[in-house]
Amino acid sequence: MRILFCSDALTIDGVTSYILNVGAALRRAGHDVCVLGRWAGVKGFQARYRQEGFTVITCPSVSVGNPYFDFRAKRFRPDVIMTDPRRSFPLATRIKLLTGAPVITYFLDPVEKTDRPGRDIASLVKFSNVFTAFEPDTLRQLHGLGSGVPVVKMTRPLDIFFSPSELPEREEFSILCFGRLSRYKTPGIFHMLDNISLIQEHIPDFRITILGGGGWRLCKIKLLAHRLNRAMGRECVIAVGAQDDPRKYIEAANVVFASATSAMEAGYSLRPVVGMCSGYMGLLTPANLDEGIKSYFSERYAPKDFTPLIGELFGIYDRYNDSWLVEDLREVSRRLGEEFSESECVRNFEEAIRASVSLRTLRC
Repeated sequence: MRILFCSDALTIDGVTSYILNVGAALRRAGHDVCVLGRWAGVKGFQARYRQEGFTVITCPSVSVGNPYFDFRAKRFRPDVIMTDPRRSFPLATRIKLLTGAPVITYFLDPVEKTDRPGRDIASLVKFSNVFTAFEPDTLRQLHGLGSGVPVVKMTRPLDIFFSPSELPEREEFSILCFGRLSRYKTPGIFHMLDNISLIQEHIPDFRITILGGGGWRLCKIKLLAHRLNRAMGRECVIAVGAQDDPRKYIEAANVVFASATSAMEAGYSLRPVVGMCSGYMGLLTPANLDEGIKSYFSERYAPKDFTPLIGELFGIYDRYNDSWLVEDLREVSRRLGEEFSESECVRNFEEAIRASVSLRTLRC
């Protein structure tokens, strides 16, 4: 089957990461995968897409769609189009009208921001053949639309690129803050940096690595890191920006502060994870894993007070070698691996295709 993913741009973010992981699983299942999206002038996933055998169609473009994309999409002759419901949806609509291929619309966020023409609820319903999501609340929202569009649970695979690995030693304690540096994902990072002297007192050999892109916020954090490093007399805060392959940073980490997909990838990799966004959910454990999935690992939390965050970090450091902590990490990794596996993703996709075929049969 020829699968065409539409992307607004190929920058490194949650949508393009989803395309990489799901596309790789479908490619390994024997499908022909293509990604179409404009080049935004910055580093993206193009190289990794090609490494996985994807066809990549891109060019600089002011608009999301253009005649070159039309020509290349028609030549690819997709059997199905996959798109998110936001900026790339009008492109998917355009390609659907040109090729007649059905559209699977995957929701990586709740049903919101639908006030723009071409990606409003009416357009999403009209041009989508199937809706997919994995968050329970989003699935309920989609069912609640009463649109008649089939809704299928579809997870992203964690085991396509990541695997559990042994915890590194506690010496030179590595704290990884992992995720895009948006307005609502940086408060916890700034809280840690504001309390760096307390961290130094409790964890003398700590190192904070901040992984993720974010425009001017990244510049701000780099300037702050430079000032803190000078004050501390060593390089203890490192802001590396966006990276298309975070695996080596996760493997080197003793603890990871993250939300959304970043938290899932770190948890599956057998690292202690503190769910942290505008608010935080604390250390991810078997007891709160279901709550973690429901809240997308604190991504859906309202803003919270970060005062307890430093104590949470110290508790993980103090109990780092406790056997119960390691057992909890293994159980979290096992459960994430079961629900968010390559085989489950492919099975979900096949279910979505069947739902699409059934819908077209009914409409005929």
